[in-house]
Amino acid sequence: MEPVIAARALSKSFRVYAHPKDMLLEFVTRRARHSEFPALTDVSFEIQPGEIVGILGRNGAGKSTLLKLLARTLEPTRGSSTVRGRVSAILELGTGFHPDYSGRENALLGAICLGMSRREARERLDSIIAFAELGEFIDRPFRTYSSGMQARLTFATAVAATPEVLIVDEALAVGDARFQLRCFDRIREMRDAGCTILFVSHSVEQVTGLCTRAMLLEKGRLLEFGDPGFVTRAYHRLLFGQQERGGATAAAPSAAGDGAHAMGTGSWRIESVELLEQRADGTTAPVEVLRPRGQYLLRFRARGEAAIDDLVAGFIIRSRQGLTVFGTDSNLALGGTMTATPGEELEVSLRFTCHLGGGRYFAGFGIAHADGTKIDFRYDALELVVEPTKSIYDATVADLDASIELTRRPTP
Repeated sequence: MEPVIAARALSKSFRVYAHPKDMLLEFVTRRARHSEFPALTDVSFEIQPGEIVGILGRNGAGKSTLLKLLARTLEPTRGSSTVRGRVSAILELGTGFHPDYSGRENALLGAICLGMSRREARERLDSIIAFAELGEFIDRPFRTYSSGMQARLTFATAVAATPEVLIVDEALAVGDARFQLRCFDRIREMRDAGCTILFVSHSVEQVTGLCTRAMLLEKGRLLEFGDPGFVTRAYHRLLFGQQERGGATAAAPSAAGDGAHAMGTGSWRIESVELLEQRADGTTAPVEVLRPRGQYLLRFRARGEAAIDDLVAGFIIRSRQGLTVFGTDSNLALGGTMTATPGEELEVSLRFTCHLGGGRYFAGFGIAHADGTKIDFRYDALELVVEPTKSIYDATVADLDASIELTRRPTP
């Protein structure tokens, strides 16, 4: 299958001048007075039709430069890229919109610039305005809009063109929560219709929840490209500046070896993790499958040689798609930090009632300082398998132990 988007050794460098006058002196003397900043270096990849690919990376990693090269608003220094089909790109808020034109006028012109005929643009104008939900502001100058209002109109115009390829920078990050939810619902609809989508995000949950693949950029180079779960874990390691360490040993049938990704300073280490069922007689026992509304214990043991006076122990449960469904720590639950003595074993337990929907989840465990510095954190250390419940949908994440009541009243 021919890729929709392809990059081959794509590179972009920018000239950096120490002083503005150096540009003029360079032009007059024909002697270089600038340095080269490599924003992107030898990036190669292929994206197939219908894929959603998330781009992760720290500030300055080259994410926006890559999107601008693919959208043809920048020319590469070296290498090449191809994008096939009708393209809509949301790179910066207000790009291509005239500040003195009204929202209505800008939406109409924007739709035409995306390749629609004047007739098509007029026919879709009402749907653009309805999606943007700007009310009376639609006829006010674009320069009077807040960043969130600009995001609404920009996104509504871009998706109205029914593109085959949608390229989105971080423009959606400024919208309110309700609007972001509607945007991602629309992105899912476009995905189901076969649209190929490439977007930048700092949210690992958005990437793991939406994307078929993800890429990680650092200092202009492509570090990882593949499974969203793997790439987001690599992004975590990059953010916290620690190398991955070996997994803890498991004290329950679900292993914490290959699936566990550890990071932290390592002054203390989590040595074992386990999942236990709390029985009616007060005893506990290892368990493989969780029953809805059953009583359970997640437990880990840690040991270290450093004294710590601000220790925080935490737990997190994520879905298969990487979405956080539950998280807490000892500071929140107990109202303060703990102390740890060199050489002692620290045992931390989380007692909970299983209100998860049927399916597979992953538990993570960690210890950290009060300022958030990780000492040892194990992502996805244990797999949790929950029995399905016949009374709720298969895709449900939470079991609310709910009931439905039906009341019939005769017509008067």
